[in-house]
Amino acid sequence: MAIVFTKQKKSQRNLIMFSVLVILISVFMVCRVFLKKEITYVSTGDVPVAVKKIEINFAVLKKMKDFRLFVEIQPLIEATPTDEEPDITGIKIGRENPFLPY
Repeated sequence: MAIVFTKQKKSQRNLIMFSVLVILISVFMVCRVFLKKEITYVSTGDVPVAVKKIEINFAVLKKMKDFRLFVEIQPLIEATPTDEEPDITGIKIGRENPFLPY
């Protein structure tokens, strides 16, 4: 008595094919909707020529005059942890033994 799994394999194959078909249709529809470019055609004689419309928003360019440049940030000064001399702000940094609990 042999156990035959052909019905299960056939149903799995059909499910995989259906899933692939649904995914392909979905990808196709998404591409058509989101990647659609509107092109206007102008007929010059016998051959239609695609015309691209370029729009420049000059209001944005006028606002760019009001921009301020960043102030150059000075590099940090390296401070060594010493008890003898405080850092730039007048605060001593570091501890004598950093492994002691507070």
